[in-house]
Amino acid sequence: MPVEFISATHISDDHRKVGAGFGGFDPDYTRRFVHALDDGGFDWTLVAYGSPSPDSLQLGQFVANNTERIKPIIAHRPGFHYPTQVAKAFAGLDRISGGRVGIHIISGGSDIEQRREGDYTTKEQRYERSDEFIQILRKVWYEDGPISFEGNYYRFEDFETEIKPIQDNIPVSVGGSSPEAYDVGGRLGDIFGLWGEPLAETREQIAAVNAIADAAGRPRPRIWNSFRPIVAHRRAGLGEGPRDPRPDQGGDGRRRRGGAAALRRRGADECRLRAAAQGRRER
Repeated sequence: MPVEFISATHISDDHRKVGAGFGGFDPDYTRRFVHALDDGGFDWTLVAYGSPSPDSLQLGQFVANNTERIKPIIAHRPGFHYPTQVAKAFAGLDRISGGRVGIHIISGGSDIEQRREGDYTTKEQRYERSDEFIQILRKVWYEDGPISFEGNYYRFEDFETEIKPIQDNIPVSVGGSSPEAYDVGGRLGDIFGLWGEPLAETREQIAAVNAIADAAGRPRPRIWNSFRPIVAHRRAGLGEGPRDPRPDQGGDGRRRRGGAAALRRRGADECRLRAAAQGRRER
């Protein structure tokens, strides 16, 4: 089974402060960060979405323009842009990047966050809307001739565009931990994103998604799992692991010279391992 490594795209140095949230957009820092991911061999980097954050598609293009091989998977929240416009934008960016683009659909798990940008639908309605949204994306990307669609949330007639992606299939990722998320992800997702939870719970979630995919007669989505590893010194002679998660201190709490602190100064911390990073605010 192939394994891919995914990071989050940090856009300012404030990511070091746990729970700090968005700290603005520093283009120079972001450029150095994605260079480090590219050089470090990461496969994907998640471009997150939240109401206070920069436009994710613009940031995704920034990542693509400043890297050679890493693939930005760009978070998008349906409901604020019409899907035909989004499909054209992603097709264009796929061409600009040489076929290195994916989309992560955020249906929205928080009513409060949704209302900050004017969306007053329920969670169930948001997943129904995401269902239609994904269908339309694929119609625009891969069907020839004028297309029409009539659903509960989107309706249009005879849409046609000459902008087509390079990839045979732009990967569509779906994340969440609810029956609605499993349903949409199992029926329509190429990838399903999970949190790094205990093995039993993770196994149950994967089984739920796979069962829906099997019932729909389609391939099972690949699974991305999000972890937050802590890299720290281990106390000499002990096997129970690090005592202090701060990277510039030893397990005995004493400040160390060099070691992880020196690596951090050289930018090594910019390559923190994140498998299928999906910010909790996006669920």
